[in-house]
Amino acid sequence: MNCQTVWLFDLDNTLHHADAGIFALINRRMTAYLASRLNLSQQTAGRLRQDYWHRYGATLAGLRLHHPEVCVNEFLQYSHPLPEILPALVPVEGTAETLGRLKGRKAVFSNAPSFYVAALIEAMGIAQHFDALFGIDDFGLFCKPHPQSYLTVCGKLHALPRHCIMVDDSAGNLQAAKNLGMKTVWFGARSRLPPFADCAAPDMAALRRWSAAAEYATMNETTI
Repeated sequence: MNCQTVWLFDLDNTLHHADAGIFALINRRMTAYLASRLNLSQQTAGRLRQDYWHRYGATLAGLRLHHPEVCVNEFLQYSHPLPEILPALVPVEGTAETLGRLKGRKAVFSNAPSFYVAALIEAMGIAQHFDALFGIDDFGLFCKPHPQSYLTVCGKLHALPRHCIMVDDSAGNLQAAKNLGMKTVWFGARSRLPPFADCAAPDMAALRRWSAAAEYATMNETTI
């Protein structure tokens, strides 16, 4: 790693345990919004939400394609109620220590709205470790794994993809990052090491070890 390295961290299920309760809350709110706004039953709205998420990487992406009458900001505000979300926040263990040790710039790159990203990072007390926080409304509503989302974030950071390391719990997001020339870390207990992942890190301690080993290897290359 060197001074040009930029670490791009996903947020949900990477920096905090979204599956511990926050995702369920957000999914319920999204389903309720779709049912009300599109005049659907709760069951139909739930199926639609899941279908858009699986097909496009985010429910919002499906709404933009198929329901242009829906107000994006209204949907995001309704589906991410911070007074309910923040009490359910469970940070990933060792995050602050890891962020403090990793060399290079760091940014959050999330498909969630920017107000949600900022609120959770602040609540976890790790804002000082990041140079920038990016939510979906900061990169033109092109969600991961759309290549344009990565390129927009790189442009805002004045960084080349080959200097970036993407840390994410989603295989699809990592595959897109690798296709652009980024290094990739598959994060989480279910992580593994397919061709598009440079590291499988089940926890923050594993990420620290991989970073230290990569830095050591780089130092040896420069002294040979």
